[in-house]
Amino acid sequence: METYMRYTAKSSVLNAEKAFNIDFPVDHVEEARQTNIVPDIQRVTVNPVTDPHHWTLDVHGFCTLQAKSHLDLQGVFTRKEEMQKAYWYETEAILHQHFPQYSRIEAFDLTVRKRDEEFPNLVMGYRDEYEPPSTTVHCDYSQAGGPKILKHCFPGQDDYWKDKKFDLINVWRLANGPTDDWPLALCDYTTIDVNNDVLAIDNIRRDVIDEASLLHFNEAHKWYYFKDIGVDDLIVFRNSDSEGKRARAFHAAVANPKSTGPSRESIEVRLVAFY
Repeated sequence: METYMRYTAKSSVLNAEKAFNIDFPVDHVEEARQTNIVPDIQRVTVNPVTDPHHWTLDVHGFCTLQAKSHLDLQGVFTRKEEMQKAYWYETEAILHQHFPQYSRIEAFDLTVRKRDEEFPNLVMGYRDEYEPPSTTVHCDYSQAGGPKILKHCFPGQDDYWKDKKFDLINVWRLANGPTDDWPLALCDYTTIDVNNDVLAIDNIRRDVIDEASLLHFNEAHKWYYFKDIGVDDLIVFRNSDSEGKRARAFHAAVANPKSTGPSRESIEVRLVAFY
């Protein structure tokens, strides 16, 4: 699949400032900037995965599982708050079954995404019901961002996770399908030059400042997507870990010019998994 990827440019401003992005309006503040990053749009090939068993969390940063949900996936879009904990518990149980190396797994976020007909020409932004697909290449958290998000989501529990090894994991699935509309593309971690390609960014939100990772373009990067997946297929990927040593999956939603499926609707859970 030939498409375009939204990387982050190596702009001169980043030599003097740390990258930042603010997710709420700042128009009313004189000379305020929403962000200081500059996009770098690159044409790339995103290859379909032909052997799902080849991809592993610890080598490539992502893998796929099959697991049927016993919940009404469409109901998450209209009854998110009501269904959140049930979906969390179900996802935690699935991960415990497939990843016995984790001693404790705790979900802390549920995000639902839906592509509006006007997307990407008109991005509606955050709303209570759902968010649009995320098109900037990123990992949700950096190594330094891990403790920050744990402090925010699990206040008063610092003594439990202090000095423990952990991963920050995403579990992604379609809520409708099968569809190949705006699929989730993942970069093979073995093709990333960590020392030169990765950039830390402060995400400034209304209730917390966390740190994520962005990616600069490198011709060596190899991108993949899972073609023809349905609602029983889960994509599991690592965003970061406590030591900053394990494979992680930079990812983004990408336009599929040959898509014939319905508009993408997806559900993702963010979790911390302790060793």
